[in-house]
Amino acid sequence: MAAAEATPLEAAFEKLAACVKNQQHKKALKACDEILALAPGDEDALRCKVVAHMQLQEFQPALTLLNKPPLSALPLGFEKAYCLYRLGQIDEALSVAAAALAVPDLEPAAATPLLQLQAQLEYRRGRSKDCINTYDKLFQQYKADSLELKTNVLAAYVAAGLSAELPDLMAALKVKPRDSFEVAFNRSCGLVEAGQLASAEGELRMALKMGRETLFEEDLAEEEVEDELGPLSCQLAYVLGRMGRPAEAAEVYDKLIRGTATLSDEATRALAHSNAVADAPHRLEPGPQNRKYINSATKRLEALLERPGGGKAAAAAAAAAGEEGGAGAVGALAGLLARHTPAGSLPKFVEGLESRLGAGQKLQLLLNLGLLYQVGGRADAARELVGVLAAAPGGSTDPHVALLSAAVSLSQGKTVDADRTLEAFISSCGSGAPGAPPASAAVAPSLMRAQAALEAGNTAAAAALLAGVRDEGVALSGAMVATRVALYEQMNDPAGAEALLDAAVSHWKARSAGDPAAASGLGWCLSCAIGLKLRLGKLEEAKQAFKQLQSSGAAATAAGAATLARLARACALADPAAAPGLVGPHATAPSAAVLGGLDLDALEEGAVGGRGGKVGGKGPDLAAGELAAAARAKRAGDAMDVDAQPKVKKSRKKRKPRYPAGYNPELPGGGLPPPNPERWLPKWERAEFKKKRDKRKREKDAVKGSQGAGKVDEDLDRSNAPAPSAAKAQPAKPNLPPQKKKGGKK
Repeated sequence: MAAAEATPLEAAFEKLAACVKNQQHKKALKACDEILALAPGDEDALRCKVVAHMQLQEFQPALTLLNKPPLSALPLGFEKAYCLYRLGQIDEALSVAAAALAVPDLEPAAATPLLQLQAQLEYRRGRSKDCINTYDKLFQQYKADSLELKTNVLAAYVAAGLSAELPDLMAALKVKPRDSFEVAFNRSCGLVEAGQLASAEGELRMALKMGRETLFEEDLAEEEVEDELGPLSCQLAYVLGRMGRPAEAAEVYDKLIRGTATLSDEATRALAHSNAVADAPHRLEPGPQNRKYINSATKRLEALLERPGGGKAAAAAAAAAGEEGGAGAVGALAGLLARHTPAGSLPKFVEGLESRLGAGQKLQLLLNLGLLYQVGGRADAARELVGVLAAAPGGSTDPHVALLSAAVSLSQGKTVDADRTLEAFISSCGSGAPGAPPASAAVAPSLMRAQAALEAGNTAAAAALLAGVRDEGVALSGAMVATRVALYEQMNDPAGAEALLDAAVSHWKARSAGDPAAASGLGWCLSCAIGLKLRLGKLEEAKQAFKQLQSSGAAATAAGAATLARLARACALADPAAAPGLVGPHATAPSAAVLGGLDLDALEEGAVGGRGGKVGGKGPDLAAGELAAAARAKRAGDAMDVDAQPKVKKSRKKRKPRYPAGYNPELPGGGLPPPNPERWLPKWERAEFKKKRDKRKREKDAVKGSQGAGKVDEDLDRSNAPAPSAAKAQPAKPNLPPQKKKGGKK
C-alpha cells in the first residue's frame, strides 16, 4: 500500500527543518509564516521564528513575539534577556535573567547560559565584582571549565581593578598567555592597569602574532584577520601613546580609522577615534593651523551619536560629510542632545555602540567631544553638552565634568562662575553622602582653581587653595612643594616655606625605607630646605639637614654635591675653620695621572699674577696657555721679547641697538601690536584673503546661446528707421591740418 501523501502542514515543517539545517534564516522566516498561516499560534513555529530573527540581528521583532501569547507564558527568559541586552536595555535584561534564575528546580542546562548572560550583563553595567561572583558560581556549582569563560574572568578582574591578582588567578585557572591570543590580550590589559607598559607592549605584540597565526589557519582573508584583531591593535596604539611614542601610535590609529577595510567593531572604531585625538595634544592648540584637524575630529565623534529625529541615517550622513564639510554644521548636535535627552540619562549612541559601550566609556567619549567643542571655539555647544553630562548618572560625581564646565566658563570670562562650580564640587568630595565622589577626586579641581587665582594675580588665594589639598601624597610631592615654596617666597613668607619643607622632609623620611622614589623625594626636599635655611642665615640647622642628606645617601649625587658647595661657601664666610672638616670627607684625592699632567710652575705664576692679572705685574694680560708657555720659556732662560708677546685684542665698543620705528623696549612687546598669527600661512589661506572674481562670469544681460536667443537691442532693427531724404547730404570734410610740401625752399 502506498504511503499517504504528506499534508501541507507537514510539508511546511519539513521545509522549515531544511532551512534551519542549512542556516538559511530568511527562508526559515518564510517557512514559519507558512506554518502559522496553516496553524495560527503554533508554539514551535513561533519559537523558530524568534530564533531566526535573533540570528538575523533583528532583536526588536523577536522581542515583540516573545511578549505576545502564547510565548509570553513559556519559560523563555534567556531569549528575552538576550534580546533586551542587544537592544541596549541592560537593566531590564538583568531583571529578566534574575527572574529566570529564581525559578525553582531550574535544570543545569538552562541555568548555565543564563548565568553566563547575567555575568556579561553585570560586566556591561560596570558591576565587576558581581560579575566575578557569578563566574565563581559557574565554576564552583556548575563545574564550567571552558577557556572562553576563563578569558572572561580575567577581563572582569581587570575591570574591577584587581590586576595585581591576575598571576595567581591564572595559575589557579591553569591558563597561560600562550593558550590563546584573547588570554594574552587580557593579560596585557592587566599590565597596563598596573603601569607596566613595556611588558604590556611585549604581550600585545605576542598576542597579535598568535592571533594572525590562529586566524590564518581558519582560512580567513587578510582583511578579516586585521578586522578581528582590531581591539588588540587599538590597545597597542594606546600603550605606545602612553610610552611617549605618539608617531608610532598615530600610524596604528591611522590604519584602524582610514584603512582599506572599515572595522566591523564599532566600539573599537569609536575608541580609536577618541584615543587618536587624546594622543595628539599639539593638534588641539588654538590657531588656524589646527582648525581643520579639530573640525574633522569633532565630526568623527559626532558621527558616533544618534541624532534625535534622524536616527542612524542622519549619523551616517554626518559621517559621510568627512573632513570636506564646512565648519557651520559642527556643534549643531549639542543643541539637539540638550533638547531631546531625557534628564538623568546619557545621549544615545548609534545602534552598534549603544549596547557595546559601558557607561564610563560613553561618558569619556562625550567629554572628549565637549573638549573638542571648547578648543574649537564653540563654547555654547560645549556648555549645552556639559549640562547634559552633569544631569546624567555619574556626571555630578565625575571631576572631569566639573573641570570642563569651569573651562567653558573661564573661556567666556566668567571667572566667578568657574570658581563656584569648582568650589561646589570640592566641597562634595569625601563628604560620606551616598554617591559622593571620594576625597581624591578634589585634587584636579583644586589645582585648576589655584591656577585661575594665579592668572587673576591673587597669589595669597592660590597658596591657600594649594595648602587645602587633602591628599598628602600630592600635597607633599616635589612639584607641589616647589610651587608652594615659590609662592611663599613671592609673598615674603619664609616661615611658611620653612614649615612646609620641614613637613615634607618628615613625610618622605617616613616613607623612604625601601622606596627609591620616596628616597629621591626626601633628597630633593632636604636640598631645598638647606638652601632656604642658608638664605635665612640658619647655618646650624642647615648643617643638621645636610647630615640627614648624608644619611639618606643623596649627598653623593650631583644635586648633593651642589648643595655641599653652597653649604661650604656659607661656612667659609661664617666659620672658616669648620669648612675643611665639612668638605674633607667628600673631597676625593686627585689621581697620579691628573697630578702628572699639571704644570706646577705655570700654576705658581698664575697664582702670583692672579686671575686675569699680569705676570710679574708687567706686560699685557695672558691667557692660560700663553701663561704656561711663558713660564716654560723663563725656566729655560729665554727671555720673551716684548714685541713677540701676543697682541691684546682691542675691546669693541658696544653700539647702541637700533630698534624698529615705534619700538619701546620698556613696554611689553615693544609697544607694537601683536604679530598676525596667520603670517606663516600662504595668502590664499588667510582669513582676510578675498578671492578674485571669476573671469568666466558674464553680466546678467549678456547674450547667451545661439544668435538672437537673448535680448536684442531695438535700435538695431532697421525696419523702424525713417525713410531717407531725396537730397542726400554730403558728409562734411574733416578739418585736417595743412600738410607741408616736400622738397627744399626755392
